[in-house]
Amino acid sequence: MSMMLMVEAMKTKVGNSARKLVLIKLCDNANDKGECWPSYQHIADQCEMSRRSVMRHINLLVDAGIVNIT
Repeated sequence: MSMMLMVEAMKTKVGNSARKLVLIKLCDNANDKGECWPSYQHIADQCEMSRRSVMRHINLLVDAGIVNIT
């Protein structure tokens, strides 16, 4: 867990509470370099939402330039 990234996530405006939760969960899974590899299903289970919703929120975070997928 990267506490630095968690703090930054809390400060970031993403426009949607579920999207914010997904971002925080990604940060919770990240190392200090900001890298994480959780499955969509893991995030969905932790955030209590569908896998498809997680995918949509992550794609919107990518479109906003907040998250990168490599």
